[in-house]
Amino acid sequence: MRGPSKKKLAVCIGLISPIAFAQSNVTIYGVVDVSAQGFSLLPGKAGDFSSSSGRPAEGSTFNVQNNTSLLGFRGEEYVRSDLKFLFVAETALNMTGGSGVAFGTGTLFGGLRDTYLSAVGGYGQIKLGYNSTPFRTSLVSFDVMPGGATGSSDITRIMGGMRFTPRAVNGTNDSGDALAYSSAVRATSIVYSTPTWQGLKGAVAYTGSNNNGTNNLTNTDLCGTSLSACTVTPQSAWGFNLGWAGYGIDTQIAFQQANYHLAPLEQFHINDVGDFTSFLVGAAYTGFPGLKLSSVFIRNNLQSNGTSTIADGPNILTNNQLWAGASYRLGANEPRIAVVWNSDTNGSGDQQYGARQWNLNWGYYLSKRTQLYGVVSYLSNSANQNYSFGFQSSNLLPTGGQDLLTYGTGIRTTF
Repeated sequence: MRGPSKKKLAVCIGLISPIAFAQSNVTIYGVVDVSAQGFSLLPGKAGDFSSSSGRPAEGSTFNVQNNTSLLGFRGEEYVRSDLKFLFVAETALNMTGGSGVAFGTGTLFGGLRDTYLSAVGGYGQIKLGYNSTPFRTSLVSFDVMPGGATGSSDITRIMGGMRFTPRAVNGTNDSGDALAYSSAVRATSIVYSTPTWQGLKGAVAYTGSNNNGTNNLTNTDLCGTSLSACTVTPQSAWGFNLGWAGYGIDTQIAFQQANYHLAPLEQFHINDVGDFTSFLVGAAYTGFPGLKLSSVFIRNNLQSNGTSTIADGPNILTNNQLWAGASYRLGANEPRIAVVWNSDTNGSGDQQYGARQWNLNWGYYLSKRTQLYGVVSYLSNSANQNYSFGFQSSNLLPTGGQDLLTYGTGIRTTF
């Protein structure tokens, strides 16, 4: 090719390149996960806050249950060869009517999942929107169940949290103590993720404060009097994770701190609560084909700023949590097992807040994207604890000290 022709070709490429970088695409993806499960509420332990009027009867139910069904949209556009913008919009899908009874009253779209606008380049990634916290991202990455944090064995249900049972006051439950604190959540935030360097990668996130004054308090009476403890919304939060992956090993640490400023309502027997912090250390091994072994340790701290029913005077309440799991894909079969241990709450005037859970799941792949699975899970609460299964449709919810059993089969497909 002669010189002038080469120059003309270079000019044409220069004009076309910006157009090529500006091209965009949008993809649709999702998961449909539905199971048929039996639930049993077993005889419980007599706790300090038990009451005949507040404790549901023992019994069993059968439910068609929606698990982690979701629908998502993802689009991206390159503005330069080394810079692109992308968006993710994701919602939970309600496949069973949103109710534990025969006639559902819910809508198709069950709730917001990770949804954000992002810029990605050589410097890393910045996300603005409704994001999984770095703490939650680290935690679910160790799950051995399909999809992460799925079904009755939801890894975020117990791990990364501290929970208190409603007290029985004059024969009725007092909602002021029905509080749950969790770091394994999604939040409206700004997140920065570093590029991967020599296997190292990290992220930091901040959820803006809506409590710039000293009188802007969260009322605990917004928790209501439901059987299940509510989760109090913090005024602000921040956190980070840092990990290294290589040679089939993935190790991560994560931290999150959320600030609470609760109204000291005497009728609900709780005074101001300060920071809730969680520390995570986890590791996974995937170096052998089809095998995943993982374990996570978490320590949670809750600062009490005054006399309340959960702590007598200024104090720091703590608990320890351990999760371990294994899965092995052999042909079309994939057995999975996970166990959870949640310690009592140290520093609290009340005790017996521990819990244990055992999860068994066996998947059989009909195709690359579709699997049948069977599930059995047993959850044992200490005398004053009231955890229930993740994604539970059953109305059999414990008020304290009761054990739960679920078993069934389901189908999960991705698209």
